[in-house]
Amino acid sequence: MKGSEKRLISLYDGSNVRMIIPVYQRNYDWTRDNCRQLFDDLVSLIKNNRQNHFFGSVVEMGTQEGIGEVSIIDGQQRITTVYLLMLALVKLLEEEKITSADPQLARRIRVSYLEDEFQPEDKKLRLKPVKNDEMALKRLFKDEKDYLLSSNLTNNFRYFYERILDQELTADELFKAIQKLMIIDISLKQGEDDAQLIFESLNSTGLDLTEADKVRNYVLMNQPVKVQESLYENYWNKIEVNTNYEVSNLKRVPKIQKVYLEFKKYSEKNDSDIEELLSDLERYSEINRDISNASTGEREVDEVLHRLNILDMRVIKPFLLPLINYWKLNKIDFKALIGSLKVVETFIFRRTMCSFPTNALNKIFATLFSETIKLTNQGNTEFLPVLSYILINKADSSRYPKDSEFLKSFDDKDIYDMNKNARKYLFDRLENQDSREHVNVVDNMQDGNYTIEHIMPQTLSDSWKNTLGSDYKRIYTQWINKLANLILTAYNSKYSNRSFIEKKHIDNGFDQSGFRLNDFLKNCNQRTEKELLARNDYLKELALKLWPYPETNFQPKQREKVSRTLDEDYDFAGTKIVSYTFKGTPYQVKSWIEMYVNVIEALYEIDPTPLYKVIAMHATKGWKCYLSGTEKNEFTKVADDLYVYGRTNTWNKLNVLNKLFQIYGIDPAELVFEINEKKIRNNN
Repeated sequence: MKGSEKRLISLYDGSNVRMIIPVYQRNYDWTRDNCRQLFDDLVSLIKNNRQNHFFGSVVEMGTQEGIGEVSIIDGQQRITTVYLLMLALVKLLEEEKITSADPQLARRIRVSYLEDEFQPEDKKLRLKPVKNDEMALKRLFKDEKDYLLSSNLTNNFRYFYERILDQELTADELFKAIQKLMIIDISLKQGEDDAQLIFESLNSTGLDLTEADKVRNYVLMNQPVKVQESLYENYWNKIEVNTNYEVSNLKRVPKIQKVYLEFKKYSEKNDSDIEELLSDLERYSEINRDISNASTGEREVDEVLHRLNILDMRVIKPFLLPLINYWKLNKIDFKALIGSLKVVETFIFRRTMCSFPTNALNKIFATLFSETIKLTNQGNTEFLPVLSYILINKADSSRYPKDSEFLKSFDDKDIYDMNKNARKYLFDRLENQDSREHVNVVDNMQDGNYTIEHIMPQTLSDSWKNTLGSDYKRIYTQWINKLANLILTAYNSKYSNRSFIEKKHIDNGFDQSGFRLNDFLKNCNQRTEKELLARNDYLKELALKLWPYPETNFQPKQREKVSRTLDEDYDFAGTKIVSYTFKGTPYQVKSWIEMYVNVIEALYEIDPTPLYKVIAMHATKGWKCYLSGTEKNEFTKVADDLYVYGRTNTWNKLNVLNKLFQIYGIDPAELVFEINEKKIRNNN
């Protein structure tokens, strides 16, 4: 590796020079603001008579395929942008819309920096961007009618074209400013320098590249150019299309910021062949596409996937992806697949109706498939009963709502103001149930063709007050936004606050409604609390049919030792810890105290400063006496001026660790406990 300071323009100059943007690089994506900043900097260079302007670094490596060709490992955005700027300058000069003191300036720039006239047509341009960008760039050398207007290259070229026309700088001044752009040119040698490691170092902040960018670079960068092209065409491009260019979200279990690191760790741990990895990713990207589009080709499966998509529960993808893959590999039958999807659908919707927190779902679905497979294999049993067992045995805020909780939500839930996706899902499911004669409730609600009508209106008329009786205020407050008082209609504006009988008998009123959900009203001749209660009971009965609580006969052979993470909503009181894993390394311990002190010692090794800061301000931060800078009775020494008090209950220990992890920026899921759930008296 060799680095040197040089003028950026020298990269474009010389005989038989061609810069290749490798296919693993992202498309050109500099914004207009980036281009504006560059041009402003060039204007400033001239106006302030500065000698040069540092323009970042460029990493390039000679290719094996062609003498004079170099791959741009890093810096392609800057190189492409300046190329566009010079092209805009040349075209304006050639079109005589601007002039230069040098009549040969356009010709000089074109043959020295933009094109090599001695090369064949397909290699004439001195810059070769990635596939789609290359087409747009070539068209910029033609007439304006041929420009690819959807391309970012075209838009930025046109920005420079118009900006140059403003004559803030003359053509000669602009070219002089371009020549003053300085870079650090890092030149790598093929076969000697590891381009991937250097690329990672230069992009260690992770601010610009997506996780998908990093994964793509990892699998393609150190391959020969022809192999890169083959892998890109046969796998990566298909993966991007299948995921709608959101590869970072594919099969996501780790935090989005850690997808690349987890992918790299997996690849290295399993010594995976790159093509096998890409083939695996492509297969999952196809499944991801089928899930997102509800397009597996099996009607019943697609109906459930469509409903899950209405709920917009992307958090369940880490479960759905391996589940569908398992089915495609014929490891579970169609009945088990449908049953599993419906159990999960019911789990999610029951929790929604009961207003359970959604933050628990990430952790549940990240491990649900692997948990199910583990118990299925141990007990040599079927998938669906095990899945049902695991879900109905979730505790606290992760629990599966029982019938009593679910039915009570129909009495309590403000449906009118609930999450709009959940509301569309609810009315779609109640209206269509399991009928193949489907009414497109969701799209019509989205477009405003169908709306939700309050049977008892939001503004009570005297007629409604008389109908409801002397207790009308309580009835109104209790029922106004409950499901029993809501229907679907395409004629909301006709109903207003009319009486129930008027709404029932007018043209396109309740009696003529085509919605199944409104059939109950056709048999009612008044609307009092009695009818509200009756419809509420009817809806509860229907809900139990549509979202049944799962049944299972499965019981694990042994369930004393289980794994729990620090961030789980779980009552650890009375449990015995057997071991713990922190940042991937397991440790055997005999007590919660031992674990607690060990983890704090590990935090000290990472960085002692936060711990000492906590000690300094513990009095105002609620730390009480858990950490101390002086030796005290029953405190354990971690380091000089750092002592830990461990004679607290388990909840307090874990609460302190949670706070410390937050300070350190450590994901609490990185601390995993193996515990014996059998309750014991001494839990220290």
